[in-house]
Amino acid sequence: MSFSNQVKQELVRELPDKECCRRAELAALVHVNGQVIPMDGERLKLVVRAEQAGTARKIYTLIKSLYGLETTAHSKTLRRFKKTRIYEVHAIINKDAELWKKLQGFSTSSTRKRYLTANLIRRHCCKRAYLRGMFLSKGFINRPEGEYHLEIIFQELALAKEVQRLLTKFNLSSRIVERKRNLVLYIKEGEKIVDFLRVVGAHKALLDFENVRILKSMRNSINRQVNCETANLAKTIDASVRQIQLINQLVELKGWEFLPAQLRDLARARIEYPDKSLKELGDLLDPPLSKSGAAYRMRKLEKWAEEIIDFS
Repeated sequence: MSFSNQVKQELVRELPDKECCRRAELAALVHVNGQVIPMDGERLKLVVRAEQAGTARKIYTLIKSLYGLETTAHSKTLRRFKKTRIYEVHAIINKDAELWKKLQGFSTSSTRKRYLTANLIRRHCCKRAYLRGMFLSKGFINRPEGEYHLEIIFQELALAKEVQRLLTKFNLSSRIVERKRNLVLYIKEGEKIVDFLRVVGAHKALLDFENVRILKSMRNSINRQVNCETANLAKTIDASVRQIQLINQLVELKGWEFLPAQLRDLARARIEYPDKSLKELGDLLDPPLSKSGAAYRMRKLEKWAEEIIDFS
């Protein structure tokens, strides 16, 4: 199961206690995937599509519990995209019914325009419920082991911008881009995705996401440390090889006694311990030298050796 489906399965089990929140969540589900179709006389049919059976069950439950309408659920197989199965919830509405009055403001079969009214989400809990419904409708979240990415797909710019403004109420910054005739609202930062999961109530998914984030952070920290140590070791080895070559050439030309005593001790230590750093070489001398002191003498030895070898 994908992580996105895991999050949605958790969210479909989250049924708000407050009626206002149930209305807000249902509105989000209808805003994105709903359509009102005229029937005979005063009757209309509300059709709400869902990609998962759990989401369809939630839409069915919300419509029945809130408005007590004649409601049915159906499954359909689309021939496109390798016969994808989708689900539809149908509800019969009278034009004088409460649900139609609420739907009239944001969804009609003719204009397909939708509007997010202030009354619908005036409470903080309703804003959270609305965002939960939006993610259930057309949301996707990548597995945390990969790149951090959360998105919600829209067909209308007005609704996408209203949801974007709603996200800012929770300090969640997002961007909107166009992709294949759709509009995609997305969040890339891992910390912001965690905040979004907290807002919509996906607490188990949040913990799973955070666990992976912590492991990735530790792994990246260890990798950086290993890479740094490997780079330092490579530099030490390269410097050691160069220094040993210079010392051997100088000794072949002039012999050990030609070297001043201070430089001779350091040169012998380098030949004897080719894998040690300058700090470790300084500790081996008598009296010991600091890292800066050993580095100073080694630079002096290298420069002196190069001058003598070039002159010879």
